[in-house]
Amino acid sequence: MTMNLKQKKLLLIGVALILLAALKGGLIWWYFQHKNQPQAAQPLACNITQGACSLPDGGSLRFVTPPQNGKPFVMRLDGVTASEPSVEFSMADMDMGFNRYRFVADGANWQARITLPVCATGSRHWIATLHLGDKAYSLPFQAQ
Repeated sequence: MTMNLKQKKLLLIGVALILLAALKGGLIWWYFQHKNQPQAAQPLACNITQGACSLPDGGSLRFVTPPQNGKPFVMRLDGVTASEPSVEFSMADMDMGFNRYRFVADGANWQARITLPVCATGSRHWIATLHLGDKAYSLPFQAQ
């Protein structure tokens, strides 16, 4: 059975459409796999328990009261213009659940009242991840 020129063109167009659909499907799959991946947090090099910690884009983060496991403490964010700043707390080798707090406007600055859970192992080594818009900063600290 021989194909005429018209049948060959139709077959070629059909194969091209199938390849285009496969490419489009692959691109859509890739987009959905990568669209909501959080940006890696930039580490901050400071000891927040000894005073304010300067942020790369200006402003500072500090504990108003010392952080303690199981007891409320206050964290303050000064000189930052982000619309809805938040801070998330985790431990390196322990799942401590969902510990995310939003800062509340306090005049031109921000404040958050935080209560961290008590770790079953007694660890007090936390990592605070500050979210300012599309930027994130990580800061390890030790609670009292």
